[in-house]
Amino acid sequence: MTSIALTENSILDIVYTLYEGDVTTWDETSDEYLAGRIYCNAAINRWEFYEQTNWRELYSTLTAAADGYKTLTAGDYTYTCPSNMVKPASYVRTVDTNSVSSYWQVVPTDKVASLVSETYQYCYFTGNLKDGFVLHFNPLCTLTTGYTINYEYYKQATQFTTTSSTTELADPYFIVYFVLSRFYESDGEEQKASKAFQESEARLENMRTNNILHLENVQDNIEDTLDNPFGFGV
Repeated sequence: MTSIALTENSILDIVYTLYEGDVTTWDETSDEYLAGRIYCNAAINRWEFYEQTNWRELYSTLTAAADGYKTLTAGDYTYTCPSNMVKPASYVRTVDTNSVSSYWQVVPTDKVASLVSETYQYCYFTGNLKDGFVLHFNPLCTLTTGYTINYEYYKQATQFTTTSSTTELADPYFIVYFVLSRFYESDGEEQKASKAFQESEARLENMRTNNILHLENVQDNIEDTLDNPFGFGV
């Protein structure tokens, strides 16, 4: 499996050569190229939601996000999350100026009403993909201006919007063969379309298999965890 993050342009150049049998390639404003971009994004969407897989490549951190509030302000108990967030994936931490972390238990939204008098460090997320997510801290706790907010989250897959776009999936040749199958299908070349689609599906399933494999010599259980009676909830 390749690990090279191919750009949209590189992928569609490969598709062109496999499809047309030469290296002239499509003009970036042509109908064929723009159709190819739509097919590429359809491939990314198929990967993102394949078999309800939680892809390792789609876990990220607030620190790495392009947006989302990353520092506390005293008296402010709500903070906008990254715009590409799908769901939280960890405890929330606040980090003081000495790099010491405090942990905040993430509780489901429907538990909040029963916690209105609690003073322990809990927080919760509200929102959805359309409107975005918001992180709420327990308003009975004290927040310190300038402390850093940290948490991991599961994000949306990056789609292609420009010729230099890349996406997170591990094998970009899955996109190549998916797109190729769509061009053949549009031409009525059913046998070629089926062959290309089978190749793309094989690569997709190979990515899923690799995704569930454990790291070598690393246990998949955590012996000591924070007490969490609620789990994560939105």
